[in-house]
Amino acid sequence: MTAAALAIAALQQATLSGVVRDSVDLEPVAYARVTVAATGAEEAAAAGVSDRYGAFVVPGAPGEGAVRVEVGAFGYAPWTRTYEALPTEPVRVLLSPAPIAVEGLEVSVAGRAGDPISRSRDAFVIDSVLLRTLPPILETDVLRATAVSPSASAPSDYTSVPFIRGGTSEGTPVLLDGVRLFNAFHLGGFLSAINAEVVERATILAGSGGDGMAIGSLSGAIDIATRDGARDEMRTAGSVGLASSRFSVEGPIGKSVSYLLDGRRTYIDVFTRALKGIGAISEHLPYFFQDLHAKVTADLGGVRRLSFSGYRNSESLQVYDPEGEVYEPEKSDTLGLSWGNSALSVHYRDKLGDKGIVDANLGHSRFTSDLIALDGRTGDTLLFGDGIMGETLADLRVTWRTGRATITGGAQATAFLGDHDYDHTDEFDSDEGFFFSPVTLKETSLRLAAHSSLEVPLQRGFSTRAGLRIDHFRRLATTLAPFAELSYAGSWWDARISASRSHQALASVRDEESLGASFLAYDLLVPVSEAPVPRNTEVTIGWEGSHAGISVRVDVYARVLDNLRLLKLGARPATGATLGDPSLWAVSSGSARGVETSWSWIDARAGVSVLGSYRWAHVLRTVDSVTFKPRFHRDHEFEMGTSYTRGVSSWSARVSLRSGQPTTPVLAVVPVGYHGRPGSDLVALGGEYNSENLPRYARIDVGWRRESQVSWFGGGSVVPYVSVANLLSLPNVVGAFVERHFTGEIRRVYVPQLPMIPFFGVEFRF
Repeated sequence: MTAAALAIAALQQATLSGVVRDSVDLEPVAYARVTVAATGAEEAAAAGVSDRYGAFVVPGAPGEGAVRVEVGAFGYAPWTRTYEALPTEPVRVLLSPAPIAVEGLEVSVAGRAGDPISRSRDAFVIDSVLLRTLPPILETDVLRATAVSPSASAPSDYTSVPFIRGGTSEGTPVLLDGVRLFNAFHLGGFLSAINAEVVERATILAGSGGDGMAIGSLSGAIDIATRDGARDEMRTAGSVGLASSRFSVEGPIGKSVSYLLDGRRTYIDVFTRALKGIGAISEHLPYFFQDLHAKVTADLGGVRRLSFSGYRNSESLQVYDPEGEVYEPEKSDTLGLSWGNSALSVHYRDKLGDKGIVDANLGHSRFTSDLIALDGRTGDTLLFGDGIMGETLADLRVTWRTGRATITGGAQATAFLGDHDYDHTDEFDSDEGFFFSPVTLKETSLRLAAHSSLEVPLQRGFSTRAGLRIDHFRRLATTLAPFAELSYAGSWWDARISASRSHQALASVRDEESLGASFLAYDLLVPVSEAPVPRNTEVTIGWEGSHAGISVRVDVYARVLDNLRLLKLGARPATGATLGDPSLWAVSSGSARGVETSWSWIDARAGVSVLGSYRWAHVLRTVDSVTFKPRFHRDHEFEMGTSYTRGVSSWSARVSLRSGQPTTPVLAVVPVGYHGRPGSDLVALGGEYNSENLPRYARIDVGWRRESQVSWFGGGSVVPYVSVANLLSLPNVVGAFVERHFTGEIRRVYVPQLPMIPFFGVEFRF
């Protein structure tokens, strides 16, 4: 083609933009595919995909003559329109939900269930419908649901926050509407702190390349997006369960503004007080948590939108240790813990010229905690402390689509504060294994970043992406983090190979080698004050295909972690404090490699869905020249969730099979006597650290739900649910120790995980 012909063809091209929404409640639909073709043409002239806010920009569309626009998304009926000429203004696409049996529990739902495997090449996406097809433990939980991804590995049944591909806990932030949420859980990590009623989707970013470049974390992220409020009418939803009650209300304000307000409150303190009153239990547990979230979204025309999202939670635990059978607070030891989390984010979006979209974000989050232990007999303070973590973020991102390439660029500024002060008095008996250790520090950090990436389609199905992130860490260093990917798209399968690097100047005082880390997930982050900056380098090879309703994805990865800040092992790592002293940090390293496989199958007519994953991985840490498997790691993990819907009832099951976690073998047990008094203690002489494994892990969870249509409050649905965790009461363990039986026998005792526990509750929507 001559230069003149190319110029004429370019002049005849135009750009189509718009927003894709659910036709029921007008919620934006992400990952919808948009194609534009000349009327009568067999092949599309241009195509694009809607982003997380439903917006799309498709350049390269025919600029002259009639055109046909087609939009499709999983769970929706296809949308087709023919125009005499390509619209110059943004179009509004309303997709009608398709009748899929596996989702029969939902009366009206935004963001219908999509395939979590193939919706994003950089991530594993779990939406609100998939959340409800998994048997709940206590209640529907977004962080627990992430464990179905082969990249996410839960360290124990007691913690809901997973590790991503053998990375570090502080290197995988949990984001709520784009803002880091510190300690995003309740009950010490057992429950997510995010109300499942408002979750639109959770995106598990396994790596730092691709979409992860804009986040700048060390080893991936869990990005949780909340729904916009309903734009058609006021709606309410909620649930009542064993642990807490949830409630949300949403609706329109005028024609262009929507609101969403939701809250949750536990009544564990009320429940246990009642049980103690009737003699069912001996001790009352004075614990509660509550959280509140609000979001307001304004549609300003076309792709323009402005949203405000706010979140606040609080939690408190008062533990008493009475001397006698009669509880007397003034004569009892008291341990008081209280903490709270807050986050605020503002997002603005607009078009930039004909082919670009600009996103601007401002956010702030803050975590506060307070700890005190009192001796009820003397009135002395034994243990005290408080802490603050805060992060402020400003982010600007531009996406520009030309006829062949997509260019993304952005700038980011992040300020962090870590202010922690925990100590104890001389009267405190600081036995090994206490959760906190004395620490006093106040550090701030500032991170300035710029990033850019380019995606270009090549010939014969090949395409490439490349990018670079530049970070300036104040008083530390300026770092470069490149990313490159080559991919191929066939008729029913895709393949890719990528390499990336990332940096992060935040580290954790959390010691994952302590046994307490399996029971309490709380973390305190501290800025790295001296070079070198922690770094992650990784390579990934991926393949995915879809045929006859079955989707399969395979990823092979290898990553090297350098300049980590980890606590030294000490003589007895398992009995050490979970939150240690950062002055005991050692500059350390790590590595991880593995193979991840995931598959899904949905038969809409039969009402059956299956989602499964298997992962083999090998993870190592090196601290002070000692190389070992970290205690949270498992070599093999298999997860499968299945759901069957018939009529108004749904049955679900989840199977987890995992290899045992590392443990240190016991070579001998030696009784050690005390000087000047009778008795002795047992000291286990261990072999090579973490060179053996605990027994294998297996758990089966089952659930049942039934939807009933009711006429209350203008009509709606009530859904009772029942679930059983660890149906067969399999004896899974999380650790081991040596003790002397009353018979004098010395034996190894395993620390169990969850026994068989039933849960029940009721969800409602009006």
